[in-house]
Amino acid sequence: MSEDIWHALGRLRIGLGASLVLLALVFRVQDNLSLCALLVFFTVGFVGVNTAGLVCSSRCARLVEFGSMVFGLGAISCLVLATGGPHGPLSSLFLIPILTYGFRSGPRVAYLSAAVNSMALVVMLAHSPEGSFSTRHPLGPFVVIGLMWLEAYAVDMVVRHIVLQREELMQLAQQDPLTGLLNRRSLYQLLSHLITKEREFAVILVDLDRFKAVNDEHGHLFGDEVLRRVAEAMQCTVREGDVAARYGGDEFAVAVRGGRGEGERVMLRLQEAVATVSRDMRVDVGLSGGVAVWPSDGATLEELLQEADRRLYRAKELKCRNQADLGIVG
Repeated sequence: MSEDIWHALGRLRIGLGASLVLLALVFRVQDNLSLCALLVFFTVGFVGVNTAGLVCSSRCARLVEFGSMVFGLGAISCLVLATGGPHGPLSSLFLIPILTYGFRSGPRVAYLSAAVNSMALVVMLAHSPEGSFSTRHPLGPFVVIGLMWLEAYAVDMVVRHIVLQREELMQLAQQDPLTGLLNRRSLYQLLSHLITKEREFAVILVDLDRFKAVNDEHGHLFGDEVLRRVAEAMQCTVREGDVAARYGGDEFAVAVRGGRGEGERVMLRLQEAVATVSRDMRVDVGLSGGVAVWPSDGATLEELLQEADRRLYRAKELKCRNQADLGIVG
């Protein structure tokens, strides 16, 4: 959770604590001194814990959350008891913690809060002078208990939906929508991570030959299908642990574990895979590529990609189609 949301929840709970005090004054809880003292104790503890949470931020989140739940439940229980008990007008206050803690800590906490609050209300009913049934509000406590579990279920559904949407957004941010491969941004992040591990690896930049002619002759929709088929072939060709990405347009990149020899072997397999796609789709496309190895060809990510790109275009200029430039040519 971000710091802003954490602070906002803390301020909200402090506001709820102050509201409990106001409710106590409105309903004249001071007529019962023992309950009044307990209410003040739990409310002060509730406000204090959440104030401490603002100071220590999310580093002690679990401790703050537990303390907030305990003091909050105690304050609500005292206020409900002092204003008519489980059949009183404020028993619905037990619904509040399920929302505040459920959205903060997840569905499990929402269900836990519903269970604990239901138990508290049942205990109140068991010790109520009116018993579990009241002529004033005969079904009031049971309606509240049902609403608590319904509320916990609603929190569960909403949180699951939010998590699913977040995962979809993350996937869209990491993948190329046309081919399903990693996009350039994700490739940069991956290569930067590999550099921090300080292990030798190779980067292959490849470009489809004569792809513009395919678009001109068959249209862009057919060209997109060619790109998808090439991407599928690349994904099936690279080894486990190697990663293929779309670099842009008709350019692709592959991060390969190992040195120059491994990069050369993967490059040759990629050329064979693209040749198969070309035959199957009856189009005239080939593959040119350049291989650069970290750290011998570049100590930084920018230097490494520039060297791979330079070798790719040198291969094109020398018309070395279907042959990777491994630093041997030129």
